[in-house]
Amino acid sequence: MDHTITIQCTAVEMSFKKKKALHNVTFAAKSGSIVGLLGPNGAGKSTLMRILIGILEPTAGTVEVLGRKPGVETLGQLSFLPDRGHLPNWLTADQWLGYAAGIYPDWDIALEREWVRKQEVDRSTSIGTMSRGQEARLQLLTCLSRRTKLVILDEPFTGVDLLSRERISSAIAEETADGDRTFLIATHDIREMESMFDRIILIGDGTIKGVYDTEKLRDDGRSVESCYREVFA
Repeated sequence: MDHTITIQCTAVEMSFKKKKALHNVTFAAKSGSIVGLLGPNGAGKSTLMRILIGILEPTAGTVEVLGRKPGVETLGQLSFLPDRGHLPNWLTADQWLGYAAGIYPDWDIALEREWVRKQEVDRSTSIGTMSRGQEARLQLLTCLSRRTKLVILDEPFTGVDLLSRERISSAIAEETADGDRTFLIATHDIREMESMFDRIILIGDGTIKGVYDTEKLRDDGRSVESCYREVFA
């Protein structure tokens, strides 16, 4: 795989018994880019993400992540934030971060401290008493405190307040400013992320409906939202 490509999917198929969840999914994500995976509920976004992290094996087609077939090795080299994921509610933020630092060999304490400050997370707060937005910020900084080349976020804004959304968006933009990390983000919050996406992948009914470079869209006087509406309206 080209070293400038972080994710490469070619003719990927996924079936569950007689139901086809993905059909002929083909796309690439360049290193250091922010890629939006956009589509309605049930489009196949979460299934595709689980293939990329190695939890699911595609029925057909090829997938390469960080130059390898997804599996245990690649899972240790990427950060993944699942949809509606929850942290242990009996721990404080400080206890959780200490636990995470112990299980991830690529954990960076300096990065952790920096993101705790920027995301305004109180280390003494019990996770069980946090708002959805506070927990989402803690989950994101857990991802960003690791020295990984790829970050995959599944609906990071679900149930999150406006202030937390802004902080999460700013963190993502900052992390890609040096062109080092690649983000693949599945989200319904198109307006929140529109200005940051380098590329969007529109998926519906398990098939790719279109792949667009956002700079080209803007040059043509179009927006991500208008493109989404044209495809799915």
